[in-house]
Amino acid sequence: MLLLAAPAAVAAQQPGADEGWPAPAIGVRVGFDQSASGEVLGAQLRVPVLPSGRLELVPNADITFLNNLREYGFNVDAVFVSGGRQGGLYLGGGLAMRNSIFTAEIGGPRETEVGFGAVVGLKGGGPAGLMTQVEFRWSFLPDVDYDPRAITLGLNFPFWGRDSRR
Repeated sequence: MLLLAAPAAVAAQQPGADEGWPAPAIGVRVGFDQSASGEVLGAQLRVPVLPSGRLELVPNADITFLNNLREYGFNVDAVFVSGGRQGGLYLGGGLAMRNSIFTAEIGGPRETEVGFGAVVGLKGGGPAGLMTQVEFRWSFLPDVDYDPRAITLGLNFPFWGRDSRR
């Protein structure tokens, strides 16, 4: 009987054991793409993969505004968050796609290039469970003359609860 009760007692003593799963969050971000020299507007979804919040899946989409052209970027990243549900430094990477006109000829075809991306950021808490972030993102596309590099500032809104708990 003592052996059966021991794991439950140990789990109950762990900090945050009764907090439940952290809420997914939807966010917006603005920034600048240094390679393309254009402003960036984007959206993302942050989905916790672990109850601690240390691992997240982050699908996101961006529009880069250039002269007479809009480039569309799509990424799906897995990120490790050092402070878990409290935020902190995060880093990760995953699939990167970019839709644009990559040729120098006028009226060239719009193409989608696929590669991989890397991301490093800092996520912090705010009032009512909101989370702010600053992020550096690199996309490595094999058949493109430049690799997009963007810095963005973002704001994430949890789906439920002011403290991001269900």
